[in-house]
Amino acid sequence: MFCSVKCKNKAQFISEEKIIKQIKAFYTKNNRIPVKKEFQHTKAARERFGSWNKAIEAAGFSPNPAMFAERHIARDGHECDSLSEKIIDDWLTSNNVKHKRSIPYPQNNKLTCDFVIGKYFIEFFGLENEHKRYTELVQEKRRLAKKMKLNLVEIKPAHIFPKNKLNEHLSFLLK
Repeated sequence: MFCSVKCKNKAQFISEEKIIKQIKAFYTKNNRIPVKKEFQHTKAARERFGSWNKAIEAAGFSPNPAMFAERHIARDGHECDSLSEKIIDDWLTSNNVKHKRSIPYPQNNKLTCDFVIGKYFIEFFGLENEHKRYTELVQEKRRLAKKMKLNLVEIKPAHIFPKNKLNEHLSFLLK
């Protein structure tokens, strides 16, 4: 998707070297490879290298097999189930927000909450409507939170990608 024909035509002339340079620059700045939604020239990368993963490999990195497949360690040592959870955990740490990870829900210790901060239960619902069982678990967590009168805060992929909006979405934690 391009904003105009001019942008589309410009993307066709982006060199392999420029794509590799931009991927490496993103890694240097963020200490991780970009996901497709964060990279301005994803289409050009696919055209030049055959796929997004091949562009990542050409830049000297190992691609993630899937957005939520690998575990990541946050700056504070917490083990996170996805890159997105790591980004959230690192945001909390960098803003000095004390938090706990993977805390069981009251009355159902089979379900765990991604982050608990004081009276807030914060969940990253990254695969909602992508996988049937995952979506069922999300709905179960919502029902339980409502029944228990828990302060459930939902974070969606759009709060992180392509632009990190956690400052706006979680600003209430900084007061």
